[in-house]
Formats: sequence, C-alpha cells, structure tokens
Amino acid sequence: MTSTGNLTNFPGGRSESKSVHVTLSEDDAVMESNYRKLLGFLESERVQIRKTWSQIQQERDSTSSELDRLRSETENWCCGEKAKIDGEWKRLDVLSERMQKLWPPETPDIVEINCSGKAFTVPRSTLCSIEDSNLGHMFSDVFIQHIPKDPQGRLYIDFNPECFTIIVDYLQNRRLRPDAPVPVIPAKHQQSMDLLAEALKLKPFLSENQVSAVHATSLCVTGNMIQAMHPGWQVISSSKPLPLAGASYFEVKILSNPNTSGGLAVGVCGHIPAGDEVHSIRLADSVLYNSHNGLMGDCFESDDVEKGVQLLQGDVLGIRHDISKHCVQWYYNSRLIGSSPIKEDSVEKMRIMYPVFGLYAPDTIIQVDFNPPDPERIAAAENPES
Repeated sequence: MTSTGNLTNFPGGRSESKSVHVTLSEDDAVMESNYRKLLGFLESERVQIRKTWSQIQQERDSTSSELDRLRSETENWCCGEKAKIDGEWKRLDVLSERMQKLWPPETPDIVEINCSGKAFTVPRSTLCSIEDSNLGHMFSDVFIQHIPKDPQGRLYIDFNPECFTIIVDYLQNRRLRPDAPVPVIPAKHQQSMDLLAEALKLKPFLSENQVSAVHATSLCVTGNMIQAMHPGWQVISSSKPLPLAGASYFEVKILSNPNTSGGLAVGVCGHIPAGDEVHSIRLADSVLYNSHNGLMGDCFESDDVEKGVQLLQGDVLGIRHDISKHCVQWYYNSRLIGSSPIKEDSVEKMRIMYPVFGLYAPDTIIQVDFNPPDPERIAAAENPES
C-alpha cells in the first residue's frame, strides 16, 4: 500500500505550523502589553479627573462661602445706611415743622381774568414767568393795578380768548417742565397768535423769519443767502410775513451783482408770489426797489425815493415798514433815501407784507438779515431830545 508520505516533507506541514504558533504567541504578548499600558493610562486620567473635580468642588465651596459673606455684609451696610437716611428724614420733618411755625407758607397770588368773555384763574407768577415779556410786565406789581376790571371784579383783557388759552396752557406746562414744547397752533388761529405773541413779546412763540426754502424757482437758497443760477427773473419771498405788532425792518446785503442796471429788485408784496409771478418783478400788490431804476409797483402813492442806486457789491439796502403810518421807508447803506406811503385803497391788501427778492443775472448773490437794528431806534437813542 502506497504511503501518503511524511507530512514534514510537504509545505504547510508540522514544522511550518510550529513557526506560525510562535509568531502568534509573540503578537498576543505585544497586544497584552499595549492593553495593560492603555489601562494604566486610563486609570491615570481617571485619577487626574477626580483630582480636578475635587479642586473645583473646593473652589466652589470657597466661592459660595465668600459670596454669602459679602451678601451678608452688604445687607447689613444697606440696613445701616437706610436707618441713617430715615433718621435724617425725621430730623428734616421736625425742622420743617418748626420753620412752618416761624414762617407760615404764603398763599399763591391767584388772579381771576376775563379774557373777552372767557374766564381764567391763574397764578400771577405763571403769567410773569417769561422774562422780559410784555405779558409779565402787564401782571407785574407796577402795572397790574392799571388793568380794568369787569363787574365781577375780574381783570379784563381784550385778547383773542382761544390764543390766550394756548398761552396759559403752555405757561402752566412750563411750571412742571421748563423745556415744555410750544404747542402746535391751529391754522385758523395762526395769524392772531402771531399778532398776540409779537405784542406780548412771548419769545417761545416767536420764530425768526427766513427766506422760503420751498419755491418754484432756479434760485439756490442757503440759509438766508440767495444766488441766481440762470438768466431771467426769479422771484422768491420770505417764509413768514413782516410782524404786525409794530414797525419792522430788514436788510439785504449785495454780495455780487453782475447787472447793476436793473438786474436786482427788493421790496415787499401783499402775498407770496406763485405761478408765473416768480418770473417777473411786476407783481400785484407790491412795492420794490429796482437797482438803478428806483421804485416800481402798484400800491404806493407819490414817493421821494432816490433813483439811480445801483446796488453794487458790498452795498446794503434796508426796508422799514411803519405799520402805524402805512408807509415803507428805504435805506441805502444806513442812510434814509425816501419813503413810499401805501395807497389808501391798497392798505387792506398790504396789511400782510412778505419781503420779496428778484434776481435776474446768473451769479447775483444777496444775503438777507431779518433782524438787524432798527435805524429809527438807533437814531432815537442817539438823539433822545429830538
């Protein structure tokens, strides 16, 4: 029978199996070593984590203890300070009671007013709260005795009652809040309020006039400076009319005038020019001084105003409206150059006057001053006996 042969003589036999067994044993030893190292590392990390956590616990306990101490000290301090403050308030109350016995509080000086049929009861101090106002002067110790009284013994004043109501409400609000805003005036009462505010010199209700920022011209308006950009007449007005409570005065300084022979016109008009009017100086209900040519318009009678004033660069033209005489006076570089009385049949149309400015040539530039010193008042101050 044929032998299968010695296994040792064939690849994969007993000798090769022994080699594989030795190799596997070495791998197991390496893996076990690595495994033990890993376990050691994990145990070390676990110990470190426990140590760190213990430190955190200790710090938290220490912080909590410190916070509790600070909270307790703060509460004790607050209680002590509150007790001191309460003691001071009690001491002040005692002092206040003693002072009231020595100096009894004065009863507010209340005035009862009949304003054109509408009754008001107002502290006099409220009416006198706007410094340098004619309203304050009216109710001052010096003047209040001259105010007439009605049959009920109330002070009688002949003002627009709706406007006076607005003023009183504003003054009472100022007692509570010094920076109280001026109330919005209804459009139907605006003119009456302007008149009353001007007459009583109520500064919060008086806003300075300015060149109208809203217009239909090519003029460039910067504040109260006007510059012509294109050839042809361009006419613009102020945003508000001249004051109606008394004489008014404004000035125009010529910064540049390329056309001194009729290229600039300044004056007053009974309305704000609109539509085609903004391209012509021949305005209805107006009186203007046209450079070099003199006065023009349809509402003034004979005049004695100088002609030929060219309005050169640096010149100043002043216009004064004397409302009591229905007359417009003209000043050139502070010198009176004449006056132009308003026609009798135009007085009503010209009751409200807007300053108007007409520029013809490009690069014509003027600066308007709506609040310069009144030359009549300057003259009166310089010559008090005249």
